[in-house]
Amino acid sequence: MAVYDYSNIERAEAYRVLADFFLKAPGEEMLSTIKEDFELESEETVDEIARDYERLFPYPEGKLPPIESFFLTLESTSSAEEVAGFYASAGLTIEEEFDLIPDHLYLELLFMSYLIEANKYDLQKQFLEKHLMNWVPYYCDELLKESKTVFYREIAEITRDFLMSESEEEFD
Repeated sequence: MAVYDYSNIERAEAYRVLADFFLKAPGEEMLSTIKEDFELESEETVDEIARDYERLFPYPEGKLPPIESFFLTLESTSSAEEVAGFYASAGLTIEEEFDLIPDHLYLELLFMSYLIEANKYDLQKQFLEKHLMNWVPYYCDELLKESKTVFYREIAEITRDFLMSESEEEFD
């Protein structure tokens, strides 16, 4: 009989849910579910949220693309190649026809979900510290300033707070 660690199942799912926020704007049904599940105060329409998404996230024309190497300064040693190296060390590769670069926040959050489900605790801790915590809390602070919708300000707070609590956890 398999024994499931429900806290890890929930953590992995949280990373997947957060990842989706940075890939595309939610549709009507998804928005309703998100507002209910996260108890959001946002009252914007799907169209208003989609316009804010298009203004903020697309690369390279968006005001704040969720890409580690784009967001960090030139002084940073982090890069898409370094993140791809982490993926490779876990046995993953990104198909060439895939549109996103390796250090897009969507992929980084999905990668954490994979590491949790695969019980790769050392890689979880390393990736969280070296990559996600190196830029996402600051990125979320900028998103709070730049977003025109309450929706994306709330998503920024949820993402930042979740990662901050993750960084305080012990990986044993």
